[in-house]
Amino acid sequence: MQTPIFNIHDLILVLTLAVCLLLVIFQLLLSKQKEIASRLLTLFFVFVGANALCNLLLWNKYLHIESSLLKWTLSIGLSLTVVGKSVSLFLYVVSITRENFRFSRREALHLISVFIVMALLIVGRIDSDQMRFISNTQTDFTVYVTSRLWHFLKFLTVIYAISSVWVVWRYKQQLKAFYSSLSLEGPQWLMLLTLGFALNWTWSLIVHILGESVGISRADSFGILDNYITFFLVNALFIYSLLYAHQLIETKNTPKEKPPVVPPEHSPDLIERIREGMEVQQLYLKHTLNIEEFAKQIGIHYREVSVIINQHFDTNFFEFVNSYRVNKAKDLLVDPKYADRTILDILLESGFNSKSAFHRFFKRYTGVSAADYRKQHAAQSL
Repeated sequence: MQTPIFNIHDLILVLTLAVCLLLVIFQLLLSKQKEIASRLLTLFFVFVGANALCNLLLWNKYLHIESSLLKWTLSIGLSLTVVGKSVSLFLYVVSITRENFRFSRREALHLISVFIVMALLIVGRIDSDQMRFISNTQTDFTVYVTSRLWHFLKFLTVIYAISSVWVVWRYKQQLKAFYSSLSLEGPQWLMLLTLGFALNWTWSLIVHILGESVGISRADSFGILDNYITFFLVNALFIYSLLYAHQLIETKNTPKEKPPVVPPEHSPDLIERIREGMEVQQLYLKHTLNIEEFAKQIGIHYREVSVIINQHFDTNFFEFVNSYRVNKAKDLLVDPKYADRTILDILLESGFNSKSAFHRFFKRYTGVSAADYRKQHAAQSL
């Protein structure tokens, strides 16, 4: 009877490698994203695929590597692919959410992780057998250094994944502070994906920590789930890159000039000018209104407008403008002159340019749908 090469769980690593190779090709041919984001996503797929291959070679019971050079290559490859997939995911998220993203000295700091990994590998003389703790030459020192290497790699992925989640969360807040009309579908899916990687890599970290108390073999049985989740998330990220990534609105880089100082007690005149911009000039009726254009119309610096809306009105620009749009829609829905207008006509007349945004805001502020609101007031007027 022939000895099998792969078990059922190894096959998911083989599939991950194969899928990543296909995704790299598809990404190069079909990507609609800007060039730098496309390259970073391609790098991510390369690192994930290479990491799957390294894990397959490291943990497979039927593939025996005898060459010392190959054992060293495997340990280096596994370590660097973990660093690579973590950094490339983070930089990809930054590149699709930040305006005019370019590599700079700041991004070069991510190479520190590479130096730390290489230093641990050299100091501990860590090859693939050392990483599995089965080396005949291992000592207490090499076991200690190998454990530190595994700790570093597992924590590093979690740190970068959480950082990616934070970048997306901050991005969503910046959008709401700057725009009055936008689709949050893309950012929400990006948030779910980054959360998925954060949870996946956190699970891997927990399994690694449990391995020291429950045993490596038992921890491996829990860790297998990590491979399946990775396979799913990689495919989901590729689909996202095709459908949504190119539609994201990039946020502006942090300005170099100092923002104007806004006193804690805001000027009543500034507050009144903001109110007049909404209630008298009805600037919210413009579908594509953003905070810069609004500020220009009322003669106040846009960062002052942002601070006042945040602190005095206790909201952001996105919510602030759409609350006025909802009130306008409420008036139109009960106005006899608009009785023959459709809900679509009403939402466009109110400044909305998205049916989903209109229905979401209207339901939140009134507790009922626009159609029910109109029916209720029509019945009251009889």
